Amino acid sequence: MKNEDFYTILSKELETLITQEAGGEKFKSLKQEEQKHAYALLIWFLDFYAGIKNTEKYITDGHGDNSCDIILDRKSSQGETIFYLVQSKWNSIANCNKEFDSTELKSYLSDVHSILRGDKEETKNTSFNSRYKDLLAHIRKNGRVKVLYLTLRNTCSDAQENINSLEKTLGGNIKVEGFDINKLKMDYISRHYKKSTPPNPLEHIYNPEFEKIIIEVLKDEENNHIEINKPFEAHVFNVKPSLVFRLVERYGVSLFDKNVRNPLISSTINNEIKSSLRKNPAYFWYYNNGITAISRRIPPISNQASSFEVIGLQIINGAQTAYSIYKAYEESSIEERELIDAEARITLRLLKSGGQDFDLHVTKYTNSQNPVSERDFWSNDQIQENIQNFFYETNIWYEKRSGEFRKTPDGVIKIPNSYIASAYLAFWLNDPVSVFKASLSRDDEGVDLIFTSHKDNKDGLYETIFNSETNMEAMLAAFCMFDILTDRDGFEIPKIFYSNGFHILALSKIIISKYLSVKYDKSINVLSYIYKKYQKNEINEIRKCLVYVSKLMKEEIENKNDEEKEYEAIQNIMTKKSYFDIMLDKIEKLSIEPNDIDSIELKEETDTTQDDHDKDKLEEKEAMAIH
Repeated sequence: MKNEDFYTILSKELETLITQEAGGEKFKSLKQEEQKHAYALLIWFLDFYAGIKNTEKYITDGHGDNSCDIILDRKSSQGETIFYLVQSKWNSIANCNKEFDSTELKSYLSDVHSILRGDKEETKNTSFNSRYKDLLAHIRKNGRVKVLYLTLRNTCSDAQENINSLEKTLGGNIKVEGFDINKLKMDYISRHYKKSTPPNPLEHIYNPEFEKIIIEVLKDEENNHIEINKPFEAHVFNVKPSLVFRLVERYGVSLFDKNVRNPLISSTINNEIKSSLRKNPAYFWYYNNGITAISRRIPPISNQASSFEVIGLQIINGAQTAYSIYKAYEESSIEERELIDAEARITLRLLKSGGQDFDLHVTKYTNSQNPVSERDFWSNDQIQENIQNFFYETNIWYEKRSGEFRKTPDGVIKIPNSYIASAYLAFWLNDPVSVFKASLSRDDEGVDLIFTSHKDNKDGLYETIFNSETNMEAMLAAFCMFDILTDRDGFEIPKIFYSNGFHILALSKIIISKYLSVKYDKSINVLSYIYKKYQKNEINEIRKCLVYVSKLMKEEIENKNDEEKEYEAIQNIMTKKSYFDIMLDKIEKLSIEPNDIDSIELKEETDTTQDDHDKDKLEEKEAMAIH
């Protein structure tokens, strides 16, 4: 989803809000469309993130110069009062890919500085004056304040430097956060297409990884828990639903940062868990596997202890259970909560963290009873997040976790990162042999080497593909080539993984680079060319390059003169990197002319019947496929 696409979607939602609110006193006073949209953006922001519907009492419309549009106070999940200052700026779609003007940001932050120091005088805006007095009283008590600015542009490059300077100058409990168009877009995608809850900027986020947390446990006859000391420390307890509720209430989705499955906003499983807890609380322990969590430090726990303090907590299995308990408890009356706590028991497996590698393995194997693939266990890796964000700028969405996107916008396709990683390994890293072997390993041994670390398996490829040198533009181009190739008979998914398709991809990078440099310009950006042609569906030159490569491969094999040698040649090229590298080197030294590619005739898909369709592509199919 490009910024322009999100801008259009958001603009339509704001137009609906403007129409709905047109009769309000505030909208009547706004004459310019830009003012109306900026005002509507504030309404949308409050509702989208915090579910605040009654917005008029919060929006102050600044204090004479439109530099601060919202002053509101809210109670955190722990009863702490926090004041928020929020400003929105509207801009045209033509500017949505440009940076937020740094001068404008400095002006806003300067104004915020004056407000928080109490330097502003009363204005004609009585709403602002009232909220301002409350804010200053809050600051004098060393209360927490958060400043937010909304813009439908990209964050300016020196924004953080200016923010850090303001925070340092003001000191105390004052934080500043920018919401640019990319941040708003990511959160919109999370809520509407992943069906997950983005962090609420109007709620203070407590970090569960480092806080001291009280765990209350239940005693069963003589013992309150099962303890395991070797080879790693672990404990099993029964706890009340109220403990789970308080944890989720305080920490929100940050409680599940290490989990391969963040809780969904709504699902059939969620509803079943909630129903079980509310209707049959005494049966809940029998129906549910409970929760597994890791902690940085667990103290010695006596058999008589009813509570103890840990440092840090992450739920690594049971995210849906925890979130569903939270929702069921939240929706229950005081009397219903008492009944739930009296009858329901939750199994809590608490493990001491053993470092990143140990924690990842525990996460992997505690989730193994459900269909979770190897790639899911890397979904929280920062590089996976970075790649996904890069692909959001296209109409190809990078799926870093199975079933991550519940739906997609019109015109957008979601692609598993396993396909993109395989294409990248072959096309950009020149290693189709490893892709082929990984496919065999996945089938024969149930191990996906693409998403296996070399630390766990000497043949693991994860760090080879995903590292500080990973080229995301090349990943995008590699997938485009992959998609073009898999449109041809003989290379459909999953057939391509057991054919010479990835070998063709690897060699095609050389051929297409040579072709473009002699036909157009040696300085041409091959990766950009591939994506632009793919977007426009002007792919005949690319298809011809693929056919040309496949013919080169056939010639290499057919020169062996007898079937046995041909078969041996095929096996060597497909499965032995040294043999493939020899062919790669040979093609690197090859000289080609534009006509070598341009003269290839492609069979266009003009007929409507499947038989004729297949017949038209037969020549191209036969030229390309080796299985």
